[in-house]
Amino acid sequence: MGILQYTHFTYMSATIGILIEAVMLALIISYRLKLYQLNEIEKAQELTKQNEMERMNKLLQARVEKQLKISREKDKILFQQSKMVSMGEMLQNIAHQWRQPLAEVNACVLVIDNIIYEKYNDDTSIQKELSSIERLTSYMSKTIDSFREFFDNKKEITNFSINSSLNNALTILERTFEENNIVVELTLNDEYMIETYENELQQVLLVLLNNAKDAFIINQIQNPRILIQVQAFKNQYRISICDNAGGIDYAIVDKIFEPYFTTKQKSQGTGLGLYISRMIIEDNMNGQLNVKNNLNGACFNIILNKRLLNE
Repeated sequence: MGILQYTHFTYMSATIGILIEAVMLALIISYRLKLYQLNEIEKAQELTKQNEMERMNKLLQARVEKQLKISREKDKILFQQSKMVSMGEMLQNIAHQWRQPLAEVNACVLVIDNIIYEKYNDDTSIQKELSSIERLTSYMSKTIDSFREFFDNKKEITNFSINSSLNNALTILERTFEENNIVVELTLNDEYMIETYENELQQVLLVLLNNAKDAFIINQIQNPRILIQVQAFKNQYRISICDNAGGIDYAIVDKIFEPYFTTKQKSQGTGLGLYISRMIIEDNMNGQLNVKNNLNGACFNIILNKRLLNE
C-alpha cells in the first residue's frame, strides 16, 4: 500500500498476518455460533421443561378431578345407601302398624259375612262387596311383604303369567277407575310367561296405573283412556302403559324417576313410586323402565328378559 517497501519478507508477513486474522475471525465466528447454539439449546430445553410441566400439571389436574369424581360418587352411594336404610326402617314400621288393623278388618269381614249369609244368603251384591274388601286387604298385606322383600336379597324367582299380573292390578284398581270413568284397553295376544319376581312386577304396574289415574284427575281429562300392550321379542317382553293425560312437561321429564320428586301435593304423593319402580325393574330384574311422550299423553315402557338368571 506504499507504507512499507515491497520485499519478499513484507509480502510473506502480510500474507501470514492475513491468514492469522482469517483464522482468528473464523474462531470468533465459530465461538459466537457455538454460544448461539448453546443459547438456542437452553431455550429449547427450557421450553421442553415448560411443556413437560404443563403436561404434568394437566395430568395432575385430571387425576385430582378423577379422584374428586370418585369421591363424589362414593358420597352419593353412601347417601343413597343411607336413604335406603331409612326407607327400609320406615317400611318396617309401616308393616308393624298395618298388620294388626288389617287382621282386624279381615276378622270383621268374616263375622259380617257369616251374619249376612245366615240372613241374606241370596244377596250376591253384598257378597261381592265383602269379597272385594277381603281381596283388597289381602293385597295390602302382600304389598307390605313385597316392599319389605325389596330390601332383602333373599327373594324368590317364580315363573308366572304377565297376563295374570296385569289383570290382578286392574282388578285392584277397578273401582277407582270406574269412579273416574277411566277406560282401559288391554291387548294380550298370547299367554306371556316370564321368570322373575312376581310381587315386585305387580307393584310397578300398580304405580304406573295409579300415576295415570292421578294425571287424569289433575289435568281434568275428558274421556280418560289407558292403553296396555304386551309385545314379545326373542328374549324379551315389552309392557307399554300409555295414557291420554297430556304428557309430561319436557322440563321435568328427566327428573320424574328421582327420589322425592313429585308434581302432586305433599298430601297426595311422596315422590318415591317411580323411583322405587325403576330400582325394581333395573336393579332387581335387570330390565329397563323408561318414559316418552306420545301425541296425547305419556307412555311408560317396561322391558324385561324372559328369564332372570341368578348371578
